[in-house]
Amino acid sequence: MTTGQDSASPQPVAGITRPAPPQTFILDGQRLRQLRRQRGLSQEGLAERAGVSLTTVVRLERQARAPCRGRTLGRLARALGEHPATTTLRAGESRAATLPARAAIVRARV
Repeated sequence: MTTGQDSASPQPVAGITRPAPPQTFILDGQRLRQLRRQRGLSQEGLAERAGVSLTTVVRLERQARAPCRGRTLGRLARALGEHPATTTLRAGESRAATLPARAAIVRARV
C-alpha cells in the first residue's frame, strides 16, 4: 500500500528542531593577509589569537575567494580588531572592486 510519500524522507518529530546550518561567507584572502601583515602578526600568531588552526589561516589567505564559516570570520576579525565586513566580498564582487571598509556583511551561500 502506498501513500504517495517517499518513505525515505525524514518525518518531522513534534518538539524537535534541527539546528540551522552554519552560515558561509566568501572571504577575501588577499585582504586577510594584508590586515594580518599590517598588525605585524605571523600566520601562527593570528591563528593563536583567533583560536583557529594554522591550517585554516593558511587556506583562507591562499584563496582569493575562500569560503569561511561565520564563526571563523568573527574570530579572525576580532583578533585583527576589524569589523567582519572588511574581509568579505559581496556577492558578485571582484577583488578589484573591494573597498577597505564596509558597513554591512552580505552573506553568500556556497
